[in-house]
Amino acid sequence: MKSVISTILLVLLFLSPISAKEYNDLSNRYKWIGVFVKDKKVNEQIMKSRDSFYDFKDEIKNLWNSGYILDDIKYGNGKWIGIFSKNIDNKSQKYHETGRWADMNDVIEKEWKKGFYLTKIEYGLGRWIGFFSNDTNYTAQGYDRVEDLNDFRAMIIKRWNRGFNLVNVEYGEGKWLGIFTKGNLYKKEKIVIRSYWPSAVNSIANEWEKGQKIINLTYGLHKWFILFSSDINYKAQGYEASNTIDGLRDIIKKRNKNGYKLVDIAQGW
Repeated sequence: MKSVISTILLVLLFLSPISAKEYNDLSNRYKWIGVFVKDKKVNEQIMKSRDSFYDFKDEIKNLWNSGYILDDIKYGNGKWIGIFSKNIDNKSQKYHETGRWADMNDVIEKEWKKGFYLTKIEYGLGRWIGFFSNDTNYTAQGYDRVEDLNDFRAMIIKRWNRGFNLVNVEYGEGKWLGIFTKGNLYKKEKIVIRSYWPSAVNSIANEWEKGQKIINLTYGLHKWFILFSSDINYKAQGYEASNTIDGLRDIIKKRNKNGYKLVDIAQGW
């Protein structure tokens, strides 16, 4: 009888949206993670997912035409996911896609000359997707790519010493990519890297107790890469995980109703 009850409970866990802290004993499960912050003015966010990027492009175009802006993009488990909200500040946004980083590099250089900075970067299915805007606080931008994680740490420290902030991390084409900017509204960054999700959960809890807040959460090459800042203007922060896209969609709706907006998506094991 006990084994039957245990089986039923396990099935219920897998069918329900699962909070990140409940993943301590489910660390081998694939999961989507949403990072949220408390905000006085939370516009309802909508999530769109498509198997094909060609179909996903149509979603982006349709939502732009309907007055929305992309908040975040992620590829994982065979799906392209986009989080959108009403573009109440009328910010500019455009994107480029390339099959190789060398081509994306050329795109970034051209956009910089036009006054557009890279705001989102994602790699999936052999494709780089970069979103750009000329409505940012950035005054300068750069990037570094390297294979070895220890070398990546060293590059981050060099950038910090030069007055740059790390704003986005992505793993693709066998290399770690870091996007760095100047002109951010926060400083005092810190990175934590963990091999297992339960360890990442414990590290996040410890950093929160020290006043740190998550800036970026990324999974690549079997590593969880967590970027923190202690002086970003976040009043409160939370995160939740789900092993299904529908579960993540429900989490976003619930969080929005409670005054939280999604600021970052991650996916991994």
